[in-house]
Amino acid sequence: MIWPIKAILPVTLLRFFLSHFSSYLPSYLSHPLLDLHAAAELALFFHFLWKARSLTGSVPAASASYLYPDIDLQTNLPPFEHLKVSLTHLTSALKTSLPKSTTPAQMRARKQHELANWFTDKSLSGNAPATFGQLHRHHLSSWLAWAFHDRSLDDALEEELEPLVDAVEKWAGAPLLSSPSPPSPTIVPLRLNLDDLRAQHRPILHYVVTHLCANLAGWAIFRARGFERRVKNGQVYYFRKRRDLKGRGRKPLVFVSGIGIGLISYESLIRVLTSDDRDILAFDLPEISLRWSPFAQHAHAPPLRTVETVAALIGACHRGGEGAHCVAHSMGCVIVQWLIRLGGRGARPAVASLTFVDPVCFLLISPSVAANFCYRFPRTFLDLLVSYFVAREVGVNNSLHRHFQWKLNNLEPRLLPANSAVVLSEWDAFVPSELVRAHLRAERPDVDVAMLRHHFHSQFSVVPESFNLVAKMSRDVDK
Repeated sequence: MIWPIKAILPVTLLRFFLSHFSSYLPSYLSHPLLDLHAAAELALFFHFLWKARSLTGSVPAASASYLYPDIDLQTNLPPFEHLKVSLTHLTSALKTSLPKSTTPAQMRARKQHELANWFTDKSLSGNAPATFGQLHRHHLSSWLAWAFHDRSLDDALEEELEPLVDAVEKWAGAPLLSSPSPPSPTIVPLRLNLDDLRAQHRPILHYVVTHLCANLAGWAIFRARGFERRVKNGQVYYFRKRRDLKGRGRKPLVFVSGIGIGLISYESLIRVLTSDDRDILAFDLPEISLRWSPFAQHAHAPPLRTVETVAALIGACHRGGEGAHCVAHSMGCVIVQWLIRLGGRGARPAVASLTFVDPVCFLLISPSVAANFCYRFPRTFLDLLVSYFVAREVGVNNSLHRHFQWKLNNLEPRLLPANSAVVLSEWDAFVPSELVRAHLRAERPDVDVAMLRHHFHSQFSVVPESFNLVAKMSRDVDK
């Protein structure tokens, strides 16, 4: 299924050259429209090469000052304290998720497995993870330099990181390789904001389909349901005003989509959620919606600009109120977690209650999201589809590698509002669902957590029982 799509560009160019420089091609394959298509494909390909190269060099975008300007980052602890808190949360989640019969040796092995998955062994195919026994203190220092200092490793920083390396060694329960043993050059840490993009070219047909689905079809469907498409500060959203005074006192409902083809993929869930009469805001994130546009590819706004726009619209809908009820999926949860942490940049909280589905904002110290979505080669047919059609798309790749500040996007459960629900998928290949459930149970037992059995990431949106369960849990916490 993938190779025919990848073959579109070479076949198109081959037809173009044969039609102009050979007499062996049938005349019906020499139509001017086909030549126009070939020219468009070639232009898109060269634009992709230029854009991928320019984005590869945009490493300064990894800094917190670029991504989250003009804010007080006191919620971000000093590196050593941040590391201690992150490891404590991961340990607690591991203990809660593992059987009570787990021995100390098995716990150590699990910790070492988690740590080793932040590194890849280049001597193996498929970006396979390294083993704990291969890790050198220098490897860990290189990863910690990115994870907690947003920069590459140098000699001065390596000395500064020695206490962090010692803390991780103590946490793992075993020493790493150290001098005089040299670090293996085949062991490489995963450093998302510093590593090169891993994007792949797509034919123009791919973007025609996604634009039709996300823009035209989405606009038609939401318009038929009473929504109006609006744009504020470059942020696209759909708005439906309450029909009468009965919904005047109700909190607005805010929906934020995840990675995919936009809001149209959540149409069934939104239809159920919006059966109540209230102000409704549904946010489309073009930079992660598989579309080719200047905004999505390089004019990527700092995340807080989107957050501030959402908060302002919530305030406009519910002046003097206690905030909105937010429903978010996957990457959309990151926008909502910043609304929580920044309190809408005002005196009143922007989020009164929430429902998260497949959230990527918990336990980011675990390598699952970063390694499995951004780096690992696909192992199943579903992985192959997700890798090519979603993860390797240049806009999505740019968002995750250049515009996702991993240490700042981690949400501590203590910050969740009192009325919160979280829905996880049992077979999620990216979110460590069992660990997240254990983490929430340990830190916030009052949060309603549901596990969708035999579900992959995002599968809930096409299973009626599942999106109806999400809608029910949403109503239960939306008090």
